[in-house]
Amino acid sequence: MGLFDKDEKETADEIKLQLADLAVKLAKVREQVGKLNEERQRLFEKASNAKSESDELAAYAAKALKAGNEQDARAFLNEKYRFDEAYKEQSEQLGEVNQTRNKAIELHDKMVREINEARTRLAVLSARNATADAQIKASQTVGSYDFEKEMSQLESEAETRTAMADAKRYSETGE
Repeated sequence: MGLFDKDEKETADEIKLQLADLAVKLAKVREQVGKLNEERQRLFEKASNAKSESDELAAYAAKALKAGNEQDARAFLNEKYRFDEAYKEQSEQLGEVNQTRNKAIELHDKMVREINEARTRLAVLSARNATADAQIKASQTVGSYDFEKEMSQLESEAETRTAMADAKRYSETGE
């Protein structure tokens, strides 16, 4: 262990717990965003269908009036009104879903930033501890006969730690 042993280890453990908690919360937010996207698409399709039906009925009403059939025109307009109301309702719901979705996306982005910041803090702590360990080992071996051998071993260990940290970061982030 390095110069920062106890305090840094506790902080690293706290950061790891934070990361685990944030990962769980992020999964829930992603699920919510997915559901909101589905609901948004469903409402958009329903609104589009209602608008299309309304436009079609308006055209039928105009044709009925031109043909002198006022009663059919009224029937078409009554039916058109029903689709206009459905369109209005679907559009309002779509607006509400869009607002909720945008808030969920903002929360998602905030959580991703927090996770990245926590990973960075953890990497800095790990690097600081590795450096401290290397400094301690180096100061203990400078006076020995096997100094060159020890330095070579330390360099190898540092390279291994770096490779392990890179592999861990890759496995966690998928980058």
